[in-house]
Amino acid sequence: MVNQLQIMKKNKKCYLTHCLHSFLIFFLFASTVIAGTDKKQDIFDLPLTQLVNVEVQSASRFKQKSSEAPSSVEVLTAEDIRSFNWRTLSDALNAIRGLYVRNDRNYTYLGVRGFGPVGEYNSRILIMINGRRMSDAIFDQSFLGEDFILDMNIIDRIEYIPGSGSSIYGANALLGVINIITKQGKDINGLRLTGEIGSLDTHRGRLTYGKQWDNGVNLLLNASQFSSQGNKNLFFPEFTDTNNGIANNLDRERSGRLFGQLGYRGLTLSAGYVDRSKRVPTASFGAIFNDRPFAMVDRQAFVDLDYNTSINANLALQLRGFHHWYDYHSTEVYLNTDNEVASYRAINKDAASARWWGGEVKLIGTHFKNHKWITGIDFQYDQRQQMTNFDFVPQYLLYNQSNNHGVRVGGYLQDEYRISDNLLLNFGVRVDHHHLIKNIQINPRVGLIWNITPTLTGKLLYSSAFRAPNIYERDYILLNANVSNPNNREELIKSYEAIVEWYPTDGIRFLSTLFLNDLSKLLIQNPHPDSDPDSKKFMNGGEARSLGFELQGERRWDNGRLFKVSWTYNNTDMRDDFFNNHWSRAVNSPQNLIKAHYAEPL
Repeated sequence: MVNQLQIMKKNKKCYLTHCLHSFLIFFLFASTVIAGTDKKQDIFDLPLTQLVNVEVQSASRFKQKSSEAPSSVEVLTAEDIRSFNWRTLSDALNAIRGLYVRNDRNYTYLGVRGFGPVGEYNSRILIMINGRRMSDAIFDQSFLGEDFILDMNIIDRIEYIPGSGSSIYGANALLGVINIITKQGKDINGLRLTGEIGSLDTHRGRLTYGKQWDNGVNLLLNASQFSSQGNKNLFFPEFTDTNNGIANNLDRERSGRLFGQLGYRGLTLSAGYVDRSKRVPTASFGAIFNDRPFAMVDRQAFVDLDYNTSINANLALQLRGFHHWYDYHSTEVYLNTDNEVASYRAINKDAASARWWGGEVKLIGTHFKNHKWITGIDFQYDQRQQMTNFDFVPQYLLYNQSNNHGVRVGGYLQDEYRISDNLLLNFGVRVDHHHLIKNIQINPRVGLIWNITPTLTGKLLYSSAFRAPNIYERDYILLNANVSNPNNREELIKSYEAIVEWYPTDGIRFLSTLFLNDLSKLLIQNPHPDSDPDSKKFMNGGEARSLGFELQGERRWDNGRLFKVSWTYNNTDMRDDFFNNHWSRAVNSPQNLIKAHYAEPL
């Protein structure tokens, strides 16, 4: 054991040395070339259409150049979406460095920098639309596929902020923040009809209308329908004893979406709705393979009212109110083995329903010299958090009936202090109360940003974050395992990152990052036998550490040509108190992610 530990320490040391060498080589190369260049144009003067040093708003909740943001921000634009024809949010996110997706023929899941544990519903990364969190109040789930509430054609840009973000956005921003910013009616300027037809009996239809009138009223409307029969026959070697392992006609998916946005003089009203169903051919959750269609249905809707105004030249105010809905149900056929005489075929229904509403008050000020500060309070009342699970054939048997409600509230303060013309200090702290955990959460963030030259920037960042257990992890009772866990606690992370960004000339950007994520108190579903009273509870017994680096180069031309290549390398280890008490390579953790994109306008 001592030898193994020594080897592990030696490997860690070698790996860290390798990462540091790569990082320093890139840094020195950038510095050498910059020192030799005679170009005097300030890259900050380039038009935003160059999109290599764009104006972003998600990293600090106010607009700033990406080179001054306390993060290695990545931005995908509407032009990128059109060029590469990304049909779902997961398609677009899979193009971003360090992110990777998988699909189990039911939902789509997102991994971040080597961390993507199986069995969680994207609850460790926060996905927002126009700054409003879209995680549901049952699973804290973020949808990425045809179940996402927006069509890709009405997305103006996607901002990805890696690293923990609880100091700004509260719970769930454990591994990063993704903010999807929608277009406005003036960007459409008319009526557009779109139709698609493809293999596997796939169809999509879409209607979009946008308009801005002379009085400033801005309207955007979008409606779409998608359906696909999927693969008619799917082979699963695990089930060769049933129908030769072939699932027949169990891959169908359909979805419908509505979205509207109305803006006038700082006031914006937005609403969205999605209804998606997916047949599940994999016999998951103990279903009988190739029995009657096993389908999951998710419906989500929201209404958001946002008001922005300037109180004076140095003070801006934002007010926001929202109401969200989420409903889910599935019907599954399984073999009930609880009967002491003989097992029997049963039909089970699983369902959840949530309603939540709240608001936010935010102030942005520049009263003090060299300071730009932001402070705010957001509030969310989880009015309804209901889960139920029961058999209704051949008899009614209730397994789970959970009803909850509670309050989440957080206050935050952040200051961007310009120490000198080329040195920024970004400091923020947030305090959260969450009804599913006992302790008040305090999460800081510190970022030192040094504009070494007008085209070369270095950043050193530290932040922490938390994720509260969701109602599913707290109260759900699995069939044949009558346990829940009202005492699980929050997950925690500490993130460290060093960044170098280089803009050598018009339309070119190079990026190098070195990151370390230290996660603790991870919720793990206890895999002990059913005889154990703690069997299958979600308990705080996991740890993970991810160390790695990212390198990216990007070139954009004025005519729309694009070339981008990235490499993410990470070493992610995990351990838990229940199944594997020794540090080992994490599952679903690709060590190398190499991505290349090229677009040529014709």
